[in-house]
Amino acid sequence: MIDRKEKEAEFFAQHEKTFSKLKLHDPFFTIKTAFFQKGKKGRHAQFFEWELSKDQDIFIEFYDYTEVNGEKDMIPMYKQRQLFMLKNNPFFKEEYETKETVKSTGESYISYLIPLDEMLVVMRNGDMISYSDFENGNYVEPQEQISLSHFPDFEKELSLDKESPDENFSLESIGLKDFAAVIWKKPVSDKKWLNDLITKTFN
Repeated sequence: MIDRKEKEAEFFAQHEKTFSKLKLHDPFFTIKTAFFQKGKKGRHAQFFEWELSKDQDIFIEFYDYTEVNGEKDMIPMYKQRQLFMLKNNPFFKEEYETKETVKSTGESYISYLIPLDEMLVVMRNGDMISYSDFENGNYVEPQEQISLSHFPDFEKELSLDKESPDENFSLESIGLKDFAAVIWKKPVSDKKWLNDLITKTFN
């Protein structure tokens, strides 16, 4: 049996960096299915009144059901793990169509059908685009730039002083293999002195 809360936490973890960029520490996040409604254009999602009454923007990742070894599972609808946002709308009762669902117990509840094209699509860098731009591919996913802070302080990491074992040592002489050796803290450089320093420093 699928543990929905566990799945929701698993999906949420995929978007923590994006929420951090949006400066949201406790966003209202949920997972839902997106379906085609007869007589309606495009996909829709179903929301409960308590969700829309929270006066918060709702962040959503959509999923599909699949069956593996005879058991159902929830898998992301979009391979790129796309995050969506439904802006808070205090007038949802007047603007959205309702649907009544009757449970097997005979009880019924009302939900609201909201088209996906009313939602925003959240990029990984925190930017937002319209659903139509997303569907039509009218956007370019920003590439994360590598910050200089990602590069190690070679002198600090390896305790280098002015009397380097290689008299020609300079940062310009450090190649990708040398850089990898420092990052991995493994003696995989072609420079013996660098391998010796790594072994001495990190072992």
